[in-house]
Amino acid sequence: MTEKKKQLGNVSFGGNWSEELVDKDQLQRMLSVIERAARDCARRDVRSRQLEKALEEISQTIEKGPQLARRFMRALSEPNPGLRHMETGRVARIIIRSVGLD
Repeated sequence: MTEKKKQLGNVSFGGNWSEELVDKDQLQRMLSVIERAARDCARRDVRSRQLEKALEEISQTIEKGPQLARRFMRALSEPNPGLRHMETGRVARIIIRSVGLD
């Protein structure tokens, strides 16, 4: 991330398009963390600082972000692995559609 910012920071034309690229790249990484958590949650405990950070970013980025982040974390608490996987996947898809990068 820092390397990409540094490279794009040397661009001296075009307004703020380079910052937008960094923001989209960062957002895509956050979505990847959420998608991976939804995919792997039936097999292992995926709660981590990285996931919390991704959900915090989503909370600040999209209108219903705080509610969706809470729903995702609540889904991770589901004791049945199949239901946990299904619900986290459903919420992750809603988040991805809401961000508009799908």
